[in-house]
Amino acid sequence: MGRSVNLRLVFFGMVLLTSASAQSADLPSPGAGVSGPPLAVGPDWRRFYVSLRGGGAFLQDTSIDYVNGALPSRSLSFNPGWAVLGAVGWQATPWFRTELELGERSNGISNIAPGSGPSGSAAATTLMVNGYIDIPNRTPVTPFVGGGFGKAWLSHALTVDGGTLTDGSQTTWPWAYQFMGGARLAIAPKWDVSLEYRYLATQRALFQDTQGLFYNANYNSHAVLVGVTWSPW
Repeated sequence: MGRSVNLRLVFFGMVLLTSASAQSADLPSPGAGVSGPPLAVGPDWRRFYVSLRGGGAFLQDTSIDYVNGALPSRSLSFNPGWAVLGAVGWQATPWFRTELELGERSNGISNIAPGSGPSGSAAATTLMVNGYIDIPNRTPVTPFVGGGFGKAWLSHALTVDGGTLTDGSQTTWPWAYQFMGGARLAIAPKWDVSLEYRYLATQRALFQDTQGLFYNANYNSHAVLVGVTWSPW
C-alpha cells in the first residue's frame, strides 16, 4: 500500500513538471519585444508649406502731427500701391494653421496739405506671426479667416514746397497687427491658389524729419492679394 501511494505521488509530480515545462516554452524569452509598426521620428513634413502673395495695397490718409506743436500739422494722402508677402507655415490640424510671414508694402504720395509739389512714398516692412482657421466644406473652395501680430518697420520719404521733409533714412518700428479673410482652392496635390482681403495697422508711429523734429503719423493699410501655396509632400 505504501509503495502504491509513493508511485502515485511520483507520477503526479512528473505530470506537474511536464505541464510547467510546456507552459514556459510558450512564453516569450526575456527581452523579446512585441512586433508592431515602427514609431515615427521627426516632424511630419507633409504639414509644412510655403506661400507667396502679392497684390494692391491701399493706405488710409493720415496726418503729420508734430510733437509739442513744433510745426503746424499736415495731412497726407496716398496713391494705390503694392504689397508682397512670403510665409513659411505649419498645418497643425485640418482646420488650423500658423505661419511666420515677412512682408513689404509701398505707397506713393498723392498730396501733402498744406503744401505744393508733393512727392515721395511711405513704406513698411513687416514680420508677423499669423494664425488661420480654415472652414472645411464639401466644395473644392476652402474659406478662411485669420489674424496676426508682430513688428513693422516704417519709413517716410516726403518732398513738399521744393524741399525734403523726410528722406526715408529714418525708420520707426512700432508693433503691428492684422486681420485677413479669403478662400483658397486646391489646383494640384501640392498646390493651392488663394484670394484674400487683409487689413494691417500699427501703433501710432514716431518719425523724425530732416530738421531733427519729431512727428506722429498713423499707418492703416488695406490690401487685396492673390497667392500661391506649395507643400513639399
